Amino acid sequence: MDLTESDVIVIPVLSDDAPRNLTDKPESYEDKSVPINMKISNWTKVKAANRRILPRKSMGEVKLSNIIDELRKLAIEVQEIQEDDKISANNSINSLRLFRRRLASFLQKTKFHYVIILLVFTDLIVVLVDLVLGENIKMHVFINLAQLSSPCLTEEEMKFYNTTEQRDTCLLNHSIYLVRADLFLFYFSVLLLITFVLEIFISFYAFGWKYYMNPIYIVDSIIVFSSFIMEMYFHYGNIGRAGRAAAAIVILRLWKIIRAIHAVAHSITLKNRVMIKKIQEARLLLEEEKQQTEQLLEKQDIKIEYFIKILTISGKLPSTTQIDNHVNSMWEQRKNNTINMLKH
Repeated sequence: MDLTESDVIVIPVLSDDAPRNLTDKPESYEDKSVPINMKISNWTKVKAANRRILPRKSMGEVKLSNIIDELRKLAIEVQEIQEDDKISANNSINSLRLFRRRLASFLQKTKFHYVIILLVFTDLIVVLVDLVLGENIKMHVFINLAQLSSPCLTEEEMKFYNTTEQRDTCLLNHSIYLVRADLFLFYFSVLLLITFVLEIFISFYAFGWKYYMNPIYIVDSIIVFSSFIMEMYFHYGNIGRAGRAAAAIVILRLWKIIRAIHAVAHSITLKNRVMIKKIQEARLLLEEEKQQTEQLLEKQDIKIEYFIKILTISGKLPSTTQIDNHVNSMWEQRKNNTINMLKH
């Protein structure tokens, strides 16, 4: 086969000091060509000027990184604790900074979120028991919403209303044990609310203003503070049970149920952290596989450059058109073979 000078493609050859793997770095990025008087293609110049040394980010890696960033917007970014020897505790500023990071790390632990969720469900059970014992609700469908609360009258209230008969919707008679049980449930519920309020203040101290960048945490904080204020107001607000407005009672009960959103916020945070951990593990696996593939491609490049060097020196290197035609033909043949194998 006769070859013209324009048909021959010369690419950079590997000298003895050329890199043989990804860890080695080339001495320079200059175009090292075969020392013969031939025309060099543009592809060869581009490849020589942009020799692959480090793996580049693929579209999958970019998309995966974007997903992790979006999830971190929903969950507070993990703050890694530096070792004690890296942060000097000689002054109070560094000591406070180290304490805040340790506190933030503790608040981000999975066990802490599970404890808060358990406390929220405990509070929800206390609320339901309090609604039954404290208000003596009669469960039937056709009850009037304004008469949702129909507690039994005490002796003082019966004298005040000048009556000797209890209400028809009264389920439990007034007793000292019922009062004590209702009082215990109230203080237990307040204790849980104080725990949630302290958790919000501690989280604000540990994470700063970015704790409120997420609307979920803003709504959660509003619900917790409002629940605490309403609980204290309805208990110490000098509003007797018989004199409470029905609408206010309904609002209080509904608001107590809404407290469960506090558990929802922690559940979302916990779920996001689990997802972030799994995605990060998948990304590390992909990066490892990509690095292995890059090393394999680099070795193939070395082989191809070696073969092209031999063919160029011997004058048997085919033209670019011939190589492209051969590659396209083999590609179509292999694709058809794959399709036939899938059909069978």
